[in-house]
Amino acid sequence: MVKTLILIRHGHRDNSVRTIDNGLSDKGREHAKSIKRFFNARFQEPELKSGVWFASSPKIRCVETILPTAKALNREVDAHPLLDEQMGKEPPGRLEERVQAFLKEWNKSDVGVTVASSHGDWLPLAMFHLTGLHFDPKKGSWFEVESVSGRIALKWYVPTFKHFFPA
Repeated sequence: MVKTLILIRHGHRDNSVRTIDNGLSDKGREHAKSIKRFFNARFQEPELKSGVWFASSPKIRCVETILPTAKALNREVDAHPLLDEQMGKEPPGRLEERVQAFLKEWNKSDVGVTVASSHGDWLPLAMFHLTGLHFDPKKGSWFEVESVSGRIALKWYVPTFKHFFPA
């Protein structure tokens, strides 16, 4: 079975009050629109027949980043605690364990396309585990791998959509 995992770093955050779990800024909402447009250009209905899973860190900015894409397909976004950023007193090894646990869950699933939205500390660990490569994903970026019989191949890395969808 061919499976696709798309990892998205949440869009630009509303920084008006940094102590709360606020959502996206106007710039972040533009990131979310670009992600939706790119997803629609990348995938056609036959490719989605084996299912699409939208998973996100529980943080509002992460959910809002992939929500427009999920809504376009009449899907819900699964707020998944394994995708959350490193929490205050959480030991560094625990973040690594959560990343590996999510990747194991994805590997075992029979869903054809998984879209996961997370954070700038979580994503580089996942990308390294998947490809052995170091990435520093920008907000609103797209990282896509394909698994064929357990072999991982990097399909797309889009650090910014400004060249795809200029303002």
